[in-house]
This record gives sequence, structure tokens and C-alpha cells, in this order.
Amino acid sequence: MPRQFIFLINLLFSSFLFAGPLVVGTTSYYPPFEMVANNKNALTGFDIDLMKEICTRINRSCSFKVYLFDELFPELMNNKIDASIAGITITTARSDQFLFSLPYLASSGQFIVPTASKSKNLNDLNGKRIGVEHRSLFKELASKTLNAATTVVEYKTQPDLLQGLGNNEVDAALLDTATAEYWVANNSNLFKLIGNNIDVGLGYGIMANKTNFALINSINNALLSMENDGTYLRLYNLYFQTLLLSTL
Repeated sequence: MPRQFIFLINLLFSSFLFAGPLVVGTTSYYPPFEMVANNKNALTGFDIDLMKEICTRINRSCSFKVYLFDELFPELMNNKIDASIAGITITTARSDQFLFSLPYLASSGQFIVPTASKSKNLNDLNGKRIGVEHRSLFKELASKTLNAATTVVEYKTQPDLLQGLGNNEVDAALLDTATAEYWVANNSNLFKLIGNNIDVGLGYGIMANKTNFALINSINNALLSMENDGTYLRLYNLYFQTLLLSTL
């Protein structure tokens, strides 16, 4: 019996040491969370750097697979990926289907309009056309925030949404606050913020299947250690501090 026990321990330890890459589903166009680097072959962004650091701390290598946002959920459900990070807001409904890490950032939404827009506050958006990304939480949030005369238009991708806003297909767009601030900071000649940001969900989390408790526990431990040693703050300042200063 002792020999069998030792064999089992060695087997588990070997499996941990030689675990394969952690396959992480993400998107490629959701700044500042996910972006494609200048060489077009490498991903960058807050989520990407955060996940790479987590993988290092749990002794796994990260292998990122890029999907449209609404594809991440079925791909994870069908075990095509091990985890997903893409500015995914934690909600009660999503938590019924998936496990989430501790929230790594507060989640909220922010309206933007073209710089030439005469709208000055959220009341001015009542009855207007509001663009949102497909399967995001912002269709419901826009409907709750504005009156029943408002039309919500869904776009498949964020580039499509921004193009629609630029082409006056919609009067405003509702995005994650950090994303809205990114576009305004980098395209102040095209877009401007309108109104205050609106809390939504329970923060952004890393998502895994319901059965993957061990992975989520490891990720949580990594997040806590990053917070304690200052690594999280360094990454946060790298991607968000300049946005805050640019939109003041």
C-alpha cells in the first residue's frame, strides 16, 4: 500500500510538472484589454499581460486562441479551450454556467458619441439609435438606462460598431468604460464621452468550466500574489493610468 501511495504521488507531481499549455480563449480587438501588436502576429493588452503572468505563476505556458467575443462561451462549454479572458463581466447568469476567478477589475459601461454630436447628456440619447456589441451585456444596459423609444442596434464586432458610429448608422455606442476611454483618448477628433460610467455586473473575471475548480483556485492564488507584490498595480498603470489622465 505505501508503495502504491508513493507511486500515485509521483504520478500527480509529474503531471503537474509536465502539464501542457493552458489554452486561453480571447479576442484580438478589445483595447486596452486585447490588441494586436504592430507585427500583426502577437497579442498585447492588459488581459494578455495579466494572463501571461498568471501562467508563469502557476507553472503553465499560455497558448492564446482568438475568437469573436460571442464564440468564447460555446468554445469553453465544449472544452475547446481551458479558460477565457476578454474583458468578460461576471454576472449571476454567467456564473450559473461557468466558474469565474476573483474579479481583477471593476466593470462598467460608458456611452460615446461622435465629436460633432449635439447630445450633451444621457437624457439627450433617449429615442436615439444606440450601438452595442453582439452578446455583450450592453443591449440590456442601454434598454434599462434609456427610454422605450430608444433603438438598440447590435454589431458583430467592435470594429463594426465603431465604423457604424462613424458612419452615423447609430447616434451613440455603449462600450466597456476602459474601452470607451481608450477610443476617445486615441481618437479625440472622432469620439467623445457622454454621461458618467454605469456600473454593470460584478467585475471582470477569468472564466473556466464548472468542473475546473483547481484551475480557478490556482488563478485566484496568482492574482492575490500579484496584488501583494505590486505586479498587478504595475500592469494596471501601464494600460489604464494614461487613459485616466487623457480623459480628465
